[in-house]
Amino acid sequence: MEHRFKAIVQGFKNYVFPNKEIEELAHQRAIICASCPFAVETKLKQLLPDDTIKEIDGLKCSDCGCILSAKLRQIFESCPQNKW
Repeated sequence: MEHRFKAIVQGFKNYVFPNKEIEELAHQRAIICASCPFAVETKLKQLLPDDTIKEIDGLKCSDCGCILSAKLRQIFESCPQNKW
């Protein structure tokens, strides 16, 4: 549980305070996630718009439940479908 909490905190921190290396990693992951059937729209789009990675703007993973804007910007957890 602590590991997942760290991932969530790190993902949102990197969403708010972008880091060049993390943004590059997130862009690579976004290409994969954007075409995944588990990427579904969330009602949080207005609260957490992703202006830098349009492919995943307003999407979450229906497998793990994470908002992709944060999930892709952390390094503690991998894709639950083992795609990255």
